[in-house]
Order: sequence, then structure tokens, then C-alpha cells
Amino acid sequence: MVAINSLARRLSAYKRWCEGLADTIREYQHWMEQNGLADGAEDLRVYELMDMLRSDKLTVALVAEFSRGKTELINAIFFADYKQRLLPSEAGRTTMCPTELLYDDRQEPCIRLLPIETRASSTTIAEYKHAPVQWTTLPLHLESPKEMTETLREIMKTKPVPVREAQKLGLYHPTHDIPAQANGLIDIPVWRHAVINYPNPLLKQGLVVLDTPGLNALGTEPELTMGMLPKAQAVLFLLAADTGVTKSDMEVWQRHLGTARGAGHNGCIAVLNKIDTLWDELRDDAAVSASIARQAEDTARALGIDRQQVFPVSAQKGLLGKIKADHALLERSGLLALEIKLSEDIIPSRQRYVRERVA
Repeated sequence: MVAINSLARRLSAYKRWCEGLADTIREYQHWMEQNGLADGAEDLRVYELMDMLRSDKLTVALVAEFSRGKTELINAIFFADYKQRLLPSEAGRTTMCPTELLYDDRQEPCIRLLPIETRASSTTIAEYKHAPVQWTTLPLHLESPKEMTETLREIMKTKPVPVREAQKLGLYHPTHDIPAQANGLIDIPVWRHAVINYPNPLLKQGLVVLDTPGLNALGTEPELTMGMLPKAQAVLFLLAADTGVTKSDMEVWQRHLGTARGAGHNGCIAVLNKIDTLWDELRDDAAVSASIARQAEDTARALGIDRQQVFPVSAQKGLLGKIKADHALLERSGLLALEIKLSEDIIPSRQRYVRERVA
């Protein structure tokens, strides 16, 4: 837990830095008023800065095609203390809608769910966040991890609807998607967006985790690509170690992350997940390490990024290592190196942004 404790310490220090900066701006405003130098426009700018510093969040987004292990990585980094998987993670697709994990002390622990039918309206997700009546809210019972896990399975739910309805919601394209079932129905997500309000120590410090459910969601929710991903301080782009960079992976990387983060993919970290599929008891450790290193180099070359931006990881073994307090397994999983990278990248990036705004 050394790296996560480091991240928690850095987040705590950043929060104190923001509070100190807010105090300094408050003193500046008071001095301006005393000397008759303040005006309405200046006061408005100061109040906007104060509000930004009070409500400042640091966002880490996870992006990938389905079945790359995003949810398992979230479990491993943020929820291992529960000694089990908190978010649903199993074979096939799990997260069916974009999901934000954060903490707001003005609300009880809960999951808020926006119905998929809201896609028929021109109202954005950001606008819906100011309309609580449109959301379904389910409480999270913190004293019962089992109950909580069951409640959080809502993000996996789908329902069958006629093809015409799916097309109306922009969720079905005959030339691209799987054909409808024999009865003319097709499965679509029940929910359009989920917000999990959970008092995790890192989330309490102002961290927000955004989990996106693959290429289809990025294509049908342009707000993700155009609004949410550009604002994230770091983006973890997950790939599978056994397959490397596939055609659909490259489409997500070039079309959606390129749009959101610019041609240089600023702030993006490639996570080569499921390296345990390359572990082989019939080969020695050196041969396995060389195989993983080659896959990481191939990934960096395919994505056009520096090798230092590619992190080979086994989220599943990292989670297991944390649960069993097996430091050797945790070290081998590569999870610690990724956590350290996160702690070293996201806070300085945000501090630079805040300094520029204040200046």
C-alpha cells in the first residue's frame, strides 16, 4: 500500500495547498477593498477562483474496449481494503454505462443512475446533473460489502428493446452492430450514466475516477470525448497483454483519445493489462520478463508513445496481492509502479493549471 499511501499524502498536501492559496486570495481581496481598488468585475473573478479552489477535483479516466480489465484495475487501486471485488468484474462486458466514482459529503453514500431514455432528449449529462429528479438514487450500505456489491451491479444491467427504439436512442446501427435477435429485439444498457458517491479516502481528498465502457459508448456519447476526457488530469488507456494493440483499440486511441487529448495524447498512460496470461511455469522468469518487455515495446511503437508511458500490469494479481498481503505477488503484478506514476503525474499537472488560472 506504499504507493497508494503516497498518493493519499500527495492529495492531502495538494488540498492544503489549495486552502492556503484560497486564504491568500481572500487576503488580497480584503486589501483591495480597504484601498478602494476593488470593482465588480474584479470581485467576480476572485469569487470564481475561490469557488474553483473549494470544489477542485482531480480526475483519472480509464478508457478501453470492453474486457480489457478497467473495472478490475479500479478494484485493485481503490477498493482492495474491502478484501473483495467491490465493483462487478467478470468475463465479458461488465460496465455498460459511463461511471464516475467520487465523494460529495453533502450527500449520503449512494449510486445515482440516469435512465437510458434520456438520450432521446438534447439535454446533456452535465445539465442532467443539476436535475436530481431525473435520476434513480439507490443507497449504498457501507456496513455490508455484499449488499453494496449487489447494488453496484446496476451498472451491468441491459434490457431488450425493439430495434426501432434502439435506433431512436442512437444505440443501434444495422451496418455496424450485431443483428437483432430472432424476435426483433436487441439488448441496450438500462442506464446512460452512473455516479457512485463513496467515502473512499482518496475520493474524499478530491479524486474522481471516470470509467468508460468501450468504443460504442465513446461513439454514442460525444460528451465523453469532447467534455469529460479532455478535463481529466490523467487517462489510463488499457490494452490486453495477450492480444496487444487490436484494430478496435487503435480506433479508440486515434479517434477518441486523439480528439480528447490532442495529437500527442497528453496525459495518457498505456496500461498493458493481464500480463499474468504471459506467465508460464515452463519458462524461466528471465524469458517471461523478456516476453512482457517485447510486448510493451511493441505497444509503445504501435501507439507512437515513449516506452516509459507503457505500464505492464496484472490488475487481477495486484488485487489478489493486496487482499492476501502478498508483497511479492503485488510487486510482480506491476501495480505499484503504475500507482507511483499516477501519484507523480496528476497532482503537478493540476497545480500548473491552477497556478495559470490564478495568475
